[in-house]
Amino acid sequence: MTNESERLVEAALFIAGQKAITVKDIEESIGLDPRTIRAALDKLQKQYGSDEIAIEIIKMGAKYCMQVKGKYSEKMENLEAPDMPKEVQKVASLIACYQPIMQSKLADLVGPMVYDGVKVLSDGGLITVKPKGRSFELTTTQKFIEYFGLDARTREDVKRIFENKTRAIPGKD
Repeated sequence: MTNESERLVEAALFIAGQKAITVKDIEESIGLDPRTIRAALDKLQKQYGSDEIAIEIIKMGAKYCMQVKGKYSEKMENLEAPDMPKEVQKVASLIACYQPIMQSKLADLVGPMVYDGVKVLSDGGLITVKPKGRSFELTTTQKFIEYFGLDARTREDVKRIFENKTRAIPGKD
């Protein structure tokens, strides 16, 4: 087993986040054979088992997961990104793609569920909501860019990224 194999397996665990993945998941992703992956996982578990490291690699049945060790995780809860429901993600992507967009127009596109989504995004500081006439103008914020890990500096950059992603969807014109 090479150091490169260990780094690839480590990267796969990191990219998966706190989602547990199997040896087969790693094999399909990076193309290493299962024996090499298991050896890398064993070595990484020992390395991360050190008291000098705040991260650990745990095995849950047939799956592996990289996570913050218990004694540190409580102190990090305020930094953890909250899970965002799919409906809210949909609202966020539409705002990003069509910004600035009026809430009333968004409600016409998505339906009444848009109001809850806008509230979640606004409360989280991911969008700005400015009164405009009888509706509200919605735009993304710097926190939106950071939350979604976008390579963008401005709202226009965000809009361009989401427009390009939309064009890349098969069957979309």
